[in-house]
Amino acid sequence: MKSLWKYISHFWYVAINWNIWMAFFMLYDNIRGSIKYGTGTFAPVDLKDMKIVSGDIKESSRYEAVSFYMLEKLFNAFRKLSWEKSIVDLGCGKGRMMMVAAHFEFDHITGIDFAANLCEIAKVNAQKKGVQFPGVKWEVLNEEVNDYEIQPTDAVFFMFNPFNEIILKKFLEKLDDSCVRFPRQIYFLYASPQHDQLLLDDGYAIVYQKQKMYLKSIIAVRDKELA
Repeated sequence: MKSLWKYISHFWYVAINWNIWMAFFMLYDNIRGSIKYGTGTFAPVDLKDMKIVSGDIKESSRYEAVSFYMLEKLFNAFRKLSWEKSIVDLGCGKGRMMMVAAHFEFDHITGIDFAANLCEIAKVNAQKKGVQFPGVKWEVLNEEVNDYEIQPTDAVFFMFNPFNEIILKKFLEKLDDSCVRFPRQIYFLYASPQHDQLLLDDGYAIVYQKQKMYLKSIIAVRDKELA
């Protein structure tokens, strides 16, 4: 009954803020994807309900899970571009992207989020999915994204607007430094991009774009080293 109420509540939230057809689509997408991927990631979480040790909530967004539709479109398009096996979710929330990524042959999946209670849920989901994909290495890190130590092998990043342009700009600068030291091609899989201009300003090119109703997603790539 509690889960049903959450679905109904989200249905009306989408209907009021977008339109009734979008609400029906999102309801279908959440139910279909939850059954297909076995994830308990649906219910939104307001910033006031997050357990945050450090970090400015004014620069962040409430937790809402990215649609399964967008994830599937992004991953299918990405697999036509690259077979990179590791991916980092910037603002992983409850871990929906991480769960779906395992179905698209990623074998090192990292999630970062500054909300401790969301990270705990993501860890539980990763443990459950790990039974199905025992060869996958899962990492869930409870920290601010700009405290993350970017690895030389990190080349694919996912975002669903977890924070504002200030945080993203700082992260891109840190990533630039990493690419100077370890030249490589970088991909951003970006759902509902609000700050894609920052990527373009930083030398990225959009190589994939998909839009259905209000659901937009892009893949941006930057060459192996900075000019």
